[in-house]
Amino acid sequence: MIWTILALLTVLSYLHYMYFNILFRKGLGKTRTDLNFTREKVSVIVAARNEEETIVYLLLSLLNQSYPRDLFEVIIADDGSEDQTAGLVNEFIERFGNLKLIQVTDRDKVISAKKNALSQAIAASSGDIILTTDADCMVGRDWISSHVVQFTADTDMVAGFSRTRLDWEKSNLAGKFDHFDSLLLFMAAAGAINSGKIFSCSGQNLAYRRQAYDKIGGFRSIAHLISGDDVNLMQLMGRNNLKIRFNLQPGNFVLTRAVSKWREIINQRSRWASNMKWQVQLNPEFFFYLSSVLIITILPWIIIFKYWYLALIIMLTRGMGDLYFIKKGFQVFGILKKRLKFYPVWFIFQPFYMLMVTLLGLISVYKWKR
Repeated sequence: MIWTILALLTVLSYLHYMYFNILFRKGLGKTRTDLNFTREKVSVIVAARNEEETIVYLLLSLLNQSYPRDLFEVIIADDGSEDQTAGLVNEFIERFGNLKLIQVTDRDKVISAKKNALSQAIAASSGDIILTTDADCMVGRDWISSHVVQFTADTDMVAGFSRTRLDWEKSNLAGKFDHFDSLLLFMAAAGAINSGKIFSCSGQNLAYRRQAYDKIGGFRSIAHLISGDDVNLMQLMGRNNLKIRFNLQPGNFVLTRAVSKWREIINQRSRWASNMKWQVQLNPEFFFYLSSVLIITILPWIIIFKYWYLALIIMLTRGMGDLYFIKKGFQVFGILKKRLKFYPVWFIFQPFYMLMVTLLGLISVYKWKR
């Protein structure tokens, strides 16, 4: 009986998964032609803690934007750094009048230090549009401009694409896996959002109207969650019927720090996976999608001992569907096709990695550097 139940669960999850696979691929092919060419005041918000190794590169990229300097400000929220982060920012402030530094307070009194830092920075900002990225990222010269044009009258939030700064040829296996896996996560997020499914995004590249942020009460209702300053915020936007879109313009793409250690990858993904349990309340459809992904990734390797033919058919057709979707994503985001050769490696590693990060995330076993 148990084998029959597992087989049935696998088949149902497979059908559910493949439906979204097709839907997301169509979403990747959707390009928006309705753009807003009105110049609006923008506030770029960055929460930083002990980022002396990366903050200079971020500031150089932010303060040399093609967007009019008098229409945007950059606010760095120093969240109790114990290194030279604040000092480096102050050196830039002497030369750039649109750069501000705030010292975050009450860090030890909150569960989510990052949400606390972002909240205080947003409260100190004046822009009509809020843009966020991380202190270990770099943005292109047209990053702000490419975001602003997406904010048509009915748009409240815009998610963007990010990838790691990786020398593929010199990188180790962990670095390549992280790079490839991150690409797939962003492809799925883009396909979902452009298909009307408000599933996922990243604070590495995110923008929203201040009015929309205020409407949902900011981070107040999710302040008790240690992470999720991006995904859970987006879910709140979706629950309030606010309009969200994904920006596919290359000028919007962000580069982030590459990860080359398995321990760091597992810790990061476990933190992300910890948000899964909250999706039951925030977005049940997203929760069931994540459950289907988990089941279709792991169960075929179990039922293969009883129904080997069914397991092989599911793994083969799912693999072909994924590859078809990934090829479309590589085309949309301009990723070198030769990196598709890594797909079989990712496919084999995925079940073990996904099982581990899901379990660790559900029981909240991870380190949060903030």
